[in-house]
Amino acid sequence: MKKIILAMIFLAVIVSITMVSGCKEKGESFVLKYNQLENEEHPQGVTETAFAKKIEELSDGQIKVETYYSGTLFTQEGEVTAMMTGDLDLSTLAFQDMGPYLPAANMFAAPYIFTSYEHMEKVFALDSEVAQEFYEMVSDACGYTPLAAMTQGSRTINTKWENPIMTPADMEGMILRMPNAPAWIDAGKSMGGNVVPIAYSEVYTALQMGTIEAQDNPLPGTYAMKFYEVTKQISLTKHIIDVKLLCVTNSVWEKMTDQQKQWMREAAAYACAEGSKTTYKQEEELLDFMKDYGMIITYPDVEAFQKHSFNYYQENGLTKEWDMDLYNRVQALK
Repeated sequence: MKKIILAMIFLAVIVSITMVSGCKEKGESFVLKYNQLENEEHPQGVTETAFAKKIEELSDGQIKVETYYSGTLFTQEGEVTAMMTGDLDLSTLAFQDMGPYLPAANMFAAPYIFTSYEHMEKVFALDSEVAQEFYEMVSDACGYTPLAAMTQGSRTINTKWENPIMTPADMEGMILRMPNAPAWIDAGKSMGGNVVPIAYSEVYTALQMGTIEAQDNPLPGTYAMKFYEVTKQISLTKHIIDVKLLCVTNSVWEKMTDQQKQWMREAAAYACAEGSKTTYKQEEELLDFMKDYGMIITYPDVEAFQKHSFNYYQENGLTKEWDMDLYNRVQALK
């Protein structure tokens, strides 16, 4: 009888431990708000949709996502603050958004740090020590944690001017729109433009009215916002491979179990790959579209722009805030 009682007690303890373990593993359920600035067809929109579906699938509904496209929940400036305070749970953010809080991020925002898509993908591969080290730096400085990287294309100079933009000298006097953040403004100046910061949603009207004469964006962004309707030329400077990091606010991340974090990383890697895949396809198609539309397509002296840009950063002491060890490791992955 004693053996039966002991066996029953032992079984009850095992069941209890299993239940507690199971509850801990399951963790809290989440409904996360995801905001980004582009529409659903844009590579960032594709990334958002793919992530929302994949994380719900992987977590069996434990983690669900409310999607907000085209900046319907937060503007470009507002979403960065919201991610830092925890008022927004997820977004795809730029290095330029991180620069004011993590100066080393500005080196990733500088023109020509990545020489090709292959180079960029090596830097942000899942097993990349460089990426993981940088993600930890962002988490500590900004209050949100990057999970994976996608690209929305190579940024080009899109202008109302018809004279070919072949070198930085050809941009002298050009009023170039850039987002209102120091790293964006420096990038524009380093290319030779006179920079005016304007909100993304106001760029079309500013080009139409002549308040600005040019804007820089990858082809998918130029197409999505219809900037080609109010400009004449695209110079394929490809000065910045425009990387966005899919980030989660730390106030959410720190509540998640290890299993949930694994699901989040897996969903993010999948979604970012889908977004980048869309970018590569769209860029091929959109160059033909722009030509057919009547846009002047210019193939500039990229080396001249690269040299001019790097000299600007050195002459203005901007490389002093870079993490040169990390920079050199990035360049070693070419």
